[in-house]
Amino acid sequence: MMIALMRRLRRDSRGVAVTEFAVWTTAMFFAIMTAMDFAGFYLQRGQINEALSAAAITAFKERDNVPFDDVSATVRNLAENPNLAVTLSCNGVANECENASRSCGCLSSTGTYTAKECGQTCTGTGMTAGSTAGYYLTINARQDYTPVLVPFSVLGDKAVEQSVTVRLE
Repeated sequence: MMIALMRRLRRDSRGVAVTEFAVWTTAMFFAIMTAMDFAGFYLQRGQINEALSAAAITAFKERDNVPFDDVSATVRNLAENPNLAVTLSCNGVANECENASRSCGCLSSTGTYTAKECGQTCTGTGMTAGSTAGYYLTINARQDYTPVLVPFSVLGDKAVEQSVTVRLE
């Protein structure tokens, strides 16, 4: 009797479609959520990057009299993100940007600055041949990102961080 029941159940194909649908729906849900996590991360990064680029271009256009107090708010507005953490640094010194009596420096290939008189030729390790000392503004923006499904380790970090450096003088 038990063997007959087992044979009958093995031949019965009712409900197979429902089971396959449930398995495929679950797999598709996870695939779509993973794609949405990556898309959200890259969209946020792109939005921040565009805002930084626009702010850098504006600063360059107004390089003789940059409204440093307004740059952070401008980046937040352009990124449409009021919670964006924006920091400014000039020649590698945070929050020390000014329009009068600027001190210049040489920017090395490693991102470090060496103090020099404005217009002097930059020499030394990591300096671009023939470059001259200038006044550099770096705008950095950072926003935490919370994925829905993908672990933080897959995205590299739990924050989206972008920066741009522009020579003002």
